[in-house]
Amino acid sequence: MKKFKPKKMLNLLLVCLLLFSVSSEIISAEPAPLLPGKDRDMEKASVQMFRNSVELYKDKEYWKAARELIVILDFYNEFSQIDGVIFYIGECLYNMHMYKSAERMYKYLAENYGGSNYIPHALLGLQKIQYSAGIHENCIQIYNRIEDDYSKSKASDGARYYCGMSYYHMQEFEPAIAAFSKIDKRSEFYDYGLYTTALSFLKQKEMEKAVEVFRGLISLPVVSKERQDLIRTTHLTLGYLYYELGYYQEAIKHYSKIPVHDETYPEALLASSWASIKLNDFQHAIISLNELVKRTDDPKFNEEAHFLLGQCYSELEFYDFAIQEYNYIIERYPRKINIEKRIQQVREGLAEQQQMAEALRVQLIILEGDLMHTIPIDDRNEIPLYLKQEQNRVEKTQDNLMQKILDERLVLDDFQWELSKLREDIFIKQSRRHWRAYSEYGKARAYFLKTIP
Repeated sequence: MKKFKPKKMLNLLLVCLLLFSVSSEIISAEPAPLLPGKDRDMEKASVQMFRNSVELYKDKEYWKAARELIVILDFYNEFSQIDGVIFYIGECLYNMHMYKSAERMYKYLAENYGGSNYIPHALLGLQKIQYSAGIHENCIQIYNRIEDDYSKSKASDGARYYCGMSYYHMQEFEPAIAAFSKIDKRSEFYDYGLYTTALSFLKQKEMEKAVEVFRGLISLPVVSKERQDLIRTTHLTLGYLYYELGYYQEAIKHYSKIPVHDETYPEALLASSWASIKLNDFQHAIISLNELVKRTDDPKFNEEAHFLLGQCYSELEFYDFAIQEYNYIIERYPRKINIEKRIQQVREGLAEQQQMAEALRVQLIILEGDLMHTIPIDDRNEIPLYLKQEQNRVEKTQDNLMQKILDERLVLDDFQWELSKLREDIFIKQSRRHWRAYSEYGKARAYFLKTIP
């Protein structure tokens, strides 16, 4: 018998440990031992297709992944990992925002594969769908089931997060905080749970606890882009909080943590300017405001920035500069009578867009139904035999349906974006008239002060 040296023996042991370790709770795409009577070739082919599908899913190629998974369902529904196939089809559909179809797949898995390791993750999928639909009571019920039966599953942290968010939206802050507190620190949901915990304390007017949680969040090491973005959001939130509490210098400190390239930088500049004005530091406010108006002409910030510049220049007795800033607003933006007419026009456009969006949603539901009838998850919806013999034709049918759905989804997303912009436009137009009125008063005041010896 061949003897191994100690170093070689150690290497062999490490290899064995690597080969037999389990890195994930969800079943990997390794083939299960073949039972007598199973078609070994079909099993091997299905294992390879399943692996490819999971990789496509990880690469966010959701329809390509779903198509390969559907082929497995089509031709080999005795596959040893058929529960994984059904689960990943549901995941693909969910990530393509086809929630009704995804819900059907998750429910089918939960009802027909009770011993599957995918069950808690399918339940989490159902919970997310309920949360997206705003059905918070159902969301909490699903959480209770996961907590009772699968508390050690990796899906449990996601369930706790969505449960906490449901309680938060229901204005039940104590149970929300309790749910968030159960999330493991290593979970991807931990940071967001921590942030909403702080917001919950704010809602309960427990300022000290809120600040403590926020400060704990910004002290976390930056290990991902998501955490980095959330830390920046937390700095902005802390800035607003300290501003409301009257700690203006502390507020400015947090606003300054927002980097120049961040999308919230203009908002941070404007907020910092307000804090400087509260401290009577008009020169610092002017520096921030001038940087803001150079960086953006977005009406959300631009009008207010020019008005504040006028105020600061007036306080420093630079009345000509102040009048110039007030004139900018008065000349650029219309009077109240014109604003009301424009708001009415925008509202009419908004109503029309909403009707079109609803029609698109109905069309999407119909298309999803057509697609789901081509996915054979049970005998009642099985594709006829002659279609099974023409796989290319079936795939073409599914591809065409999917392309229609994706096209309709793109149009719907565009409409929803337009609706959002229209709503924002209404808000801006309604608030804009106030800045004009303030500017007219500020201009008159500046002229008056200018004449005083």
